[in-house]
Parts: sequence; structure tokens; C-alpha cells
Amino acid sequence: MKTILKKLTAVLAVIIILYASCKNPADDVEIIVNTDIFKSPTLIQFVNAKKGATGPQDFTVQIIGPNADLVRTSTGGRTYKASSGLLNLVLDRNANPTQTNPVQFTVSATVPGFAPVFQDVIIYSATQPTFYKVAVAEYANPVAGSSSLVTTRELANGTTNSEITLTTPTNTGLTLNTGITIPTGTSFFDATGAPISGSQLESRIIYSGSGTNGLSPVLTGGNVSRNVIDANGKPILPGAYLATIGAVTIDMFAGGREVKSFSKPLIVDMEIKQGMINPSTQQAIKAGETMPMFSLNDETGQWKAEGNANVITNAAGSLFARMSITHLSVWAIFEPIKVRDFKFTVHDIAFPVFDSQPFFCQLPVTVTRPASANAQTFGISGGIGTEFVDFGPGETTKTVTVTTENSSAKSITVQPVATGSDPVPTYVENVLSSAISFGCNAVPTFNFVAPPVAEVINADVYVRFDCTNKSLQTGINAIIKVTPVGATEDQAQFYNLVNGKASGSMRNGVTYEIVASVDGTTYKSQFKADKNNFVLPSGFDLSGSAAFDPATNRLKIEGFVRRNCN
Repeated sequence: MKTILKKLTAVLAVIIILYASCKNPADDVEIIVNTDIFKSPTLIQFVNAKKGATGPQDFTVQIIGPNADLVRTSTGGRTYKASSGLLNLVLDRNANPTQTNPVQFTVSATVPGFAPVFQDVIIYSATQPTFYKVAVAEYANPVAGSSSLVTTRELANGTTNSEITLTTPTNTGLTLNTGITIPTGTSFFDATGAPISGSQLESRIIYSGSGTNGLSPVLTGGNVSRNVIDANGKPILPGAYLATIGAVTIDMFAGGREVKSFSKPLIVDMEIKQGMINPSTQQAIKAGETMPMFSLNDETGQWKAEGNANVITNAAGSLFARMSITHLSVWAIFEPIKVRDFKFTVHDIAFPVFDSQPFFCQLPVTVTRPASANAQTFGISGGIGTEFVDFGPGETTKTVTVTTENSSAKSITVQPVATGSDPVPTYVENVLSSAISFGCNAVPTFNFVAPPVAEVINADVYVRFDCTNKSLQTGINAIIKVTPVGATEDQAQFYNLVNGKASGSMRNGVTYEIVASVDGTTYKSQFKADKNNFVLPSGFDLSGSAAFDPATNRLKIEGFVRRNCN
């Protein structure tokens, strides 16, 4: 399962955007170069879908989709590698994303031990940073509402000599299952259509259904999409909420090659929760109905209509949606519901607006913050899509209406969003969550509390690359992730560097870790925020120093990474 927090879901992180060609004829002259020739700094953070578990770390990424040709690495390259679960991207200088003409592409990756990754990315601004937090399902560690199966079965020279049935297990978080039937005499083919010979068939399956926690299934890439097409390749809607009954990711391998299709259709029976509402009829799903089914194209990132699944009942009276599939992919049963509009914050962060639906409700959410002279945006996730609330200078309380499913349980999370211009604040808790039962009747309030004034240090952070082969320093436009050592990933702060500088606040006496990822290489440092001058500790990738000005209560931290700039 991939729970995705998009730009529509912005949690912030830090992108270090840098142009490091270091081409300067004056090798003996110390020069500091500003590196803001690229646009739209974007950070993709990959995390484990199961909170607290270790996520994917270092892997190769593919950029596909309509505007993939405009995407670059932070140094201008076209080879994409994530490190420490972070991927920094920028747009080519010729890109000009706007609210009415955004840049769109899809990030895909195959990570050992995890289900395949597909994440649509939509960028609306040439200047504001974009952040996507991508939850990746781990086969050995399924999150509540999902189950996984990794198994091997015998083949006879690449062909099944008897019927094979694969059934996902149930668990405490999911009492439903999905069964896959491979007929006798089925042969397998790779992406080119060539037959595969092998003595064993390895299957890797992730099923996402209605969890025992009351939450609805979550799709790969999230349940709000602008990339859904019909069987003829035409867009179904300009934007849609994908009201999902269930989804299953199926990967198979034989003879050392990946299976993409087969000689006979496979039958997929996906169990349906009793009493689940059919979005098209507004009644409980019953046997004899049909429901639209879709597959995810791993080359374009599009959800494509693939006909209808038939709802059946087994001998025990359980409901199943039966699909006949001819190729492997992520397969899902959902009803696309039109997004009426996309609203934008003052920082060009988009979130969807829906017409009233019987299975939606409007949840009033109140957010409070300490008095501040700075503007700030908070992201609210847990509804249909992430929504946002803007605070102007001096504003301390805002109430917004969040569109959410009319289900018995949900979790609402609120956290600050890095906007590229406002200083990063420090709160006692930077992320607040609330589990809500019968959420349509709830009125949750999230209070962000400032730490004692004596504990707060205003901070300016500088990060540069220092060339080892010439007297040259590259200014960095980016976001760096700054996390208190020992804190959870959710408590990370994200500093957006503009020409190597970002401002924010830290807590006195707290040790922080800085993490930046550039072209598949991770650069780290640790330091203790202190109201004194100090040198950044050795043994890390960043060297440098910090100077404290007691008159302004401001700590200036300068960090350098030394590297060859050719």
C-alpha cells in the first residue's frame, strides 16, 4: 500500500538544488557561485508505509509521463538516484509551470523488498518548492489494511502443469483476502512478448482492502488523480477522487526475467467488505453488480479503464469482485468521482474541491499557532486529499472545512509546510495527529505550542559545495532535512535554501542531524544547537562552524561539502 502525501499533501523537506559544473577559468581565484538557473525545487521522500519501520534507502528511479523531458537532477543530470530515501529534482530553465498549465510527470522505482513505486507529481510554480512524501509497502511488514504474499511455485519449462491458486493471508489489520488463479497450461511472456522458460514462478503480491481500523483502501500514488484514462486512452476527468473498493499489486518472475503477460487470462477474486457502499448506486454492494476496474500503466503512470469486474458470492456468502486480467500491473476497482476545482494557497500549493457526495462529509478542523510576524501554511492530511490553511502575519487561529469519507474511523494529521520564503518555525511538537471515531460528527482542534522563549534560537543555515580541484564554491538552492537526533521522522524540519541560505529556529541544547541527498549521494552532519560559537563535529560529510550573536539571539551555521567539481 502506498499512502501518498503529495504536493497536495505537503510535509516539507529540504532539497538541495545545485548546479555544480564548477566551470570557471580563474582557478586561482576564490569565487562563490549562485546556482539558481533551474526551477521548481522538488523533493520526493520515500518512507515505509508502516510508521516507524525503515523505509527504502538507495535505489535508481525512473521519470516517466508527459513532461518527463523537463525534469533534471539537482545538478542538471538525467540519471535519477535516491539516497537515504530522498530524491532531489528540479525543472529545466525552459519550464514554466502555472496553476492552469502545470508540469506533470510520474516517479517510478523498483526497490528490493518493497512493492513497486508509482507517484504522480504535479508542479504548479516555477519558484515555490514542491514536496511529496511517498509511502512504500514492504512485503515483510504490511501496514494495517494490507497484506502481502511472496511465494514460489513449480513450472514445467515455463508452463503451469496444474492450476495454481495464490491467496493473500489475512491479519489483524485486514480480514479480507484476494485470490489469484493461474489456469493449467498457462505460459508466461516478458515485456517484449518473448516466452519465458523457467522451472519456478516467483509471485510478489500486495493487497490493499478495507482495514479493521475502518479506513478505506489507499491506492498506489494516492486516491486523488489527474491521470485517469478510458479504454481508448482519452482522459476520463480533469481530476478525480478514486473511490476505491480494493487494489492488488502483482509482480511475477520466472527464469530470471519479469513476467508481463501470459497465454491465458488470470482470474483475480478480490474480497469486498460486507455493507460497503457502491459509489455509483449509493447502495450496499451486492452480487450480480458490475464495478469498473483499472490497471496502472508502469510506463506512463496512468490509470486505464479495463472493463468491469463482476461481483459474486462464494459458498460462505462472502462477496468478491472477479476480474479477468491479461497482463500484470497494479489492478484496482474504483469509481472516479469528479474534482470540481483545485484551490491554491498563497504559496501555489494545490488541493482538490469536491461537490457534495453522500459518502463525503465536511469536517471542521481548527488550527491554532503562537502569535508570529511571519506568514505560514499548514497541511491537513487524512481527508480525501491533503488540504491547506494559510496564516497571515499576526493570525493565530483558523478553522477550515476538510472533505473526508463518511466512515467510522480516520486519523487527521496537521503539520507546517515549508513554503520557500517563510522561516521554519519550531514547536514543542511539529506534527499533531488525532484518531477520530465517527469523524463526521467530530470537531477536532490542533494547537501548536511554542517552546519556552529561553529555549529558542533563531538560526541561519548555509550549505555550499567547496570544489577540491579549484578555488570555487557553489551556492545551493535547496531544502535540507533537519531532525532532532532520536526523534521520529515526522518531527523533521525542512529548510529551503535559496543561494545557500535558509532561516528558521531551533531549540537550545538539542542535537540535530542534517541530511541532504544529491545525485544519489547522501551528505550528513550533526551539531548541538548552542548559544555559543562552535565547530561542526568531525566524522561527517559537512565541515564548517557556527557563530552565535547574543544581541539578536541568532546562530549562523556554515557547512561545506568538499568534492571534485569536474
